[in-house]
Amino acid sequence: MREKFDVPRRPGRPSHPIGRDRLLRIALDAFARLGYGATSLGTVAERSGLRRASLYHHFATKEAMYQAVLDEVVSDLRKLVLAARLQSGRFEERLDRLGELVTEYLGRQPSAARLLLRELVEGRHYLFGAGRQHVRLAFDLIEAFLDAGMREGAFRRQDTRQLAMSIVGLHLFYFAASDLLRGLAGGADPFSPEQIASRKRALRAQVRALCLPAAASTRTDRSRPARKIAQPTR
Repeated sequence: MREKFDVPRRPGRPSHPIGRDRLLRIALDAFARLGYGATSLGTVAERSGLRRASLYHHFATKEAMYQAVLDEVVSDLRKLVLAARLQSGRFEERLDRLGELVTEYLGRQPSAARLLLRELVEGRHYLFGAGRQHVRLAFDLIEAFLDAGMREGAFRRQDTRQLAMSIVGLHLFYFAASDLLRGLAGGADPFSPEQIASRKRALRAQVRALCLPAAASTRTDRSRPARKIAQPTR
């Protein structure tokens, strides 16, 4: 029987390596919560249980790590746009399909919405740098779909870029403001299956109202009765 010998680790290599995907998720949460300026390689190293030197096997700089995180998120969203099959089916069905896919994704990756909204507002590190082309491609796909729907008469004629930005905001804000939502809902989890299903219904109605002609937008999901508004007492 062969004897087993322990192979010494090279200096700087962790005893329990963490995969790149796991590191990206940890970095995503850190950047989303703390912001770019307050997040360092040391922050991510501490959260992942690695020594800072070990991170250099994956990312040479904080900027490289930040870019990798946003590249991953934007790539995921672009894949969802493609998965929604925006080239087939009735336009309102495609619109609903895209909204459901994006809502499910952001429900699984809540920090993604917070980081994207932060970057869209600040726009200093990614949107005007290495990620500009990735973001432009994603918006081009959405705007081309909206424009095609307008030319077919399925969507109300309006500024496609303004409409795209409004739709993006509707998708992102709910998840980016999850801490606020918990407070408003008495501690209820905004990422529970029930709340995600409720968000899908609300988003479907709101996006349809933005896009469809007035008569068509009233034909929204009627699976839930409208909530009665209490009349003020005198």
